[in-house]
Amino acid sequence: MRIAIKTFGCKANSTDSDALFLEAKKRGFEVVDETSPADAYVINTCTVTENADRDARHQAHRFKRQNQGALVAMVGCYAQVAKDTLLTLPEVDFVVGTANKFKVLDHFEKAFRNEAVEKDQVEPAKGFLPETFPGSRHARATIKIQDGCNYRCSFCIIPEARGRSRSLSLEIIERQVQEAYREGFREVVLTGIHLAHYGWDQNTDLVELMTRLLSQEGPRIRLSSLDPFEIPEALLTLFAKHERFCPHFHIALQSGSDSILSRMRRIYQAKEFVAITHRIKALRENTFIGVDVIVGFPGEGEQEFQETLDCLNSSYWTKLHVFSFSARKGTGAATLDNQVPDKTISERSEVLRLLSAAHYVKFLESQIGKTKRVILERPSKKSANVWLGHTENYLPTYTLISSAQPKMEISCAVLKVDGDRVWTTLQ
Repeated sequence: MRIAIKTFGCKANSTDSDALFLEAKKRGFEVVDETSPADAYVINTCTVTENADRDARHQAHRFKRQNQGALVAMVGCYAQVAKDTLLTLPEVDFVVGTANKFKVLDHFEKAFRNEAVEKDQVEPAKGFLPETFPGSRHARATIKIQDGCNYRCSFCIIPEARGRSRSLSLEIIERQVQEAYREGFREVVLTGIHLAHYGWDQNTDLVELMTRLLSQEGPRIRLSSLDPFEIPEALLTLFAKHERFCPHFHIALQSGSDSILSRMRRIYQAKEFVAITHRIKALRENTFIGVDVIVGFPGEGEQEFQETLDCLNSSYWTKLHVFSFSARKGTGAATLDNQVPDKTISERSEVLRLLSAAHYVKFLESQIGKTKRVILERPSKKSANVWLGHTENYLPTYTLISSAQPKMEISCAVLKVDGDRVWTTLQ
């Protein structure tokens, strides 16, 4: 049976899709590209914005158009919170939530044996945490160590989709990281829905986990998104001490206006973001800092938007991830007054994207002449001898190398900037 998987949304979703992809291969499915004809299609959905919902529905329609006789399953966050909508769509055969993504393979197998399978396969939200290393389709391994969220930010529907926060034990994570290392992975990304809340249910925390992982031989470790107040001094002490702790943070600022942060129910102020970015730079000056910003949250006037610009201009960061506010049914923000017009949101988003582009190029240029450790990922379209990769501080690279393979780690010097990447040469 041919199966294809389409993924929308966050790194945690991509990790889930990796696990599903590799499990499908173990079961004997032929996993094909999403543009290829298949007997079954999985859409691993996101529901952060209305656009994400719409994209998932359109994808289901496209898959049915590719093969009218194929089975199409909606799985994940959008399926969890909007199953009643998806169950009405004729192009959707199964709706599977966040708790039981792997079961979609069982449903496909039963259906192709002509056994009856209910269209509604949504169970209570509790996320998805594999306890064994599922492998990775990529040159860098990602391990999801936490799922769910206990916070109730007024713009976010994800707690409804993934349930309360849950964590893997220290021992399970250590085992998965070491297994990835034995399989040749030289970088592991630790990810989750609320990563900094790791361990609250395991009587531990992210600092203890990183201490244990960095105290033994293993791959370099990269962390996914954290909030400004969730980077304690103990974590920064480890960051300053260990080269294997990648100099790369992704910080969810969301707004640089304290009044908007309050309306968002975020429990920090903009000055905390400013302070933590400069603290990080002081410890390791070449650190890449990506930043999430939401534009057009209800009540964001010209003054509040200017406060966000002032906050960003006072901070150290590398690249912005700009999101347009999207009201989600069931969240507090959906009923707030002073909604911002779409045109204004678009104009402000463009301002931030231009600011981000200028910062990013400046950062890339500042790295010219520096020596980096590059993990090669795949050949580029430029040439079979030009490989794509990433440095420890998340510079996307081109490297000219005659003999290479994915996962290979090499020492390189940064030569020049080429668009959104840098060229490196072997040291």
